[in-house]
Amino acid sequence: MVAENLVTGSGEQLQIIYPGQENRDCGPDFVGAIIVTRERGLLVGDIELHAKASDWKSHGHHCDPRYNGVILQVVWDGEAPIVLQNGKIAPTLSLRHCLKGSLEEVCRWAYLNVVPDEPCYGAVQKLGNAELGRLLDEAGGQRFWLKAARFASALMEEPPSEVLYQGIMEALGYTRNKEQFRELAHRLPLAVLEGFCLGKPQGEQIRILKALLLGMAGLWPQDSQGGLIQCCLGDREPMCASCWRLFRVRPENHPVRRLFGAAYLLARFINEGLIEGVLRLLEESRSDIGRLEAGFMVGGENYRSQGERALIGQGRAREIAVNIALPFAFAWAEANSQPWLTEHALWLYKVYPRSGDNEITRGLTKLLGAKASALVDSARRQQGLIHLDKTFCRQRRCGECPIAVSLQQSAVSV
Repeated sequence: MVAENLVTGSGEQLQIIYPGQENRDCGPDFVGAIIVTRERGLLVGDIELHAKASDWKSHGHHCDPRYNGVILQVVWDGEAPIVLQNGKIAPTLSLRHCLKGSLEEVCRWAYLNVVPDEPCYGAVQKLGNAELGRLLDEAGGQRFWLKAARFASALMEEPPSEVLYQGIMEALGYTRNKEQFRELAHRLPLAVLEGFCLGKPQGEQIRILKALLLGMAGLWPQDSQGGLIQCCLGDREPMCASCWRLFRVRPENHPVRRLFGAAYLLARFINEGLIEGVLRLLEESRSDIGRLEAGFMVGGENYRSQGERALIGQGRAREIAVNIALPFAFAWAEANSQPWLTEHALWLYKVYPRSGDNEITRGLTKLLGAKASALVDSARRQQGLIHLDKTFCRQRRCGECPIAVSLQQSAVSV
């Protein structure tokens, strides 16, 4: 149904290597796409879809910096190139001139079940559970080492408590607001928060932490003690409320609720110390593995009485345990010559239960085969899928992926 040569409205021949991933947030329709053009070579960026080429301007994308990464507009009708907010120009590809057959045939073709052409398709049936499980364990281990190495590097630059605090805050931002939460942690260090809270009752600590976190985030109501909060923050510049990504964010994941959760969580460790508290949780997890994630869960004031959703539920607490606490503890233990802790952190990572699926793990398990979902039975294997996706899948380095390499080797040996 697709013509052999794709030609843009400006006469530029191109090939789409990878269409990118569907963007369910605000911004371009597909992100991380890879295309090749005869004139400009290999390009990595975003793709925007429209019915007509003129929709680019009528939708206001020419004034929106979020679309400055667009490398191609794909439309049904129209050929005019698009002008980005930064002044750069991107071509338009009209499908009307690239697809063979009638529109009815194109629609019918679009609904057919197409077998993926990725080399890892159906890998679980071809490699078997043992081999694929081994590859996922190895990939999960590599992701752990990379995270531990980043923490080790940060520990050489900043106090350990600040490094751990920044990691936890970033995890509370989920995918869409990770950078914003990390920026907030840099603007409002843990040492500053501790200075306002030490020696005060826990209830007052929570109120202070809520106010300072929301104030620095730029999310505190303007008509509610804004002057007092600014006085406490001194010359520290608050973030802009518009920098937070709220499009299609579920109410329970709203940054304000996550910051409330952060306030309760930090108050839990203020007097004991964040490092000391997390190390205590790791020690307690020797006899009860669930103690680690339980230490990061926050119900909230009305969690029990009024049936509200937890401010930090088990799923997010488990993500903090696996992605932050364990690799940080490993790096800290290595730096402080604590061999028992390095061994314990590694053991916990290997046996830790899986978390809930996300878009990456769902997509890859479906690609690997019907039995792959049951095979991904641990946090380490889930992390292995994420490592493969970020290292190979997104960059279309299929030939270097360990699963594809193993498949090639098994085919040769048959």
